[in-house]
Amino acid sequence: MTLVQDERAPYVQVADILRAEIASGVHQPGAKLPSVKKLAERFGIAEMTVHSGLRVLREEGLIVASPGRGTFVRSDVDPAAFDASSASVGGDVRSQVEHLASQVEQLVARVAELERRVAGPSVPD
Repeated sequence: MTLVQDERAPYVQVADILRAEIASGVHQPGAKLPSVKKLAERFGIAEMTVHSGLRVLREEGLIVASPGRGTFVRSDVDPAAFDASSASVGGDVRSQVEHLASQVEQLVARVAELERRVAGPSVPD
């Protein structure tokens, strides 16, 4: 199964597909997901793209990664109560924009502090 051509980035498509599979019970709570390599082969994409899709699901709290062991559906995820539409692409984009805005604010503050340090103490006229 390869990804379809649409306006969504491939990593978003991966996250959406896996999210829907978790919601439908294909991947049960506590279950190990296929390896990154197998997912990359399944979707016909690069492993880094799969990593990005998995990162989205980790940030949503649906999966956990255990170095050397694999990636697992969180054991406390209830597929019956999970509403896949609530974690839709729109919500994901909104949260990403909010996160980026926060990072920009932090960078602006850091640049202002660095500029203040470089300028040194102000000398009165």
